[in-house]
Amino acid sequence: MCLAVPTRVLSIEGQEADVDLGGVHRRISVVLTPEVRVGDYVIVHSGFAINVLDQHEAEETLKLLRELDEFTATLEPPLRKSP
Repeated sequence: MCLAVPTRVLSIEGQEADVDLGGVHRRISVVLTPEVRVGDYVIVHSGFAINVLDQHEAEETLKLLRELDEFTATLEPPLRKSP
């Protein structure tokens, strides 16, 4: 299963971009998204930006993911079954 997380473009050099994925910086290819600009949010798959997202939608998605992370932190750990 893949989880598509909005990733913010920090800089572009040729057909590559530096992106911020939750505080982790990565270098990706933007060859499939020539319309991408610095500050845009993209979806990355296998090191390639495959889609440019609307900023409002991307920020809303990131907000929901943070809320989900906060909620799951409050849950009890799963019970382990004995072998």
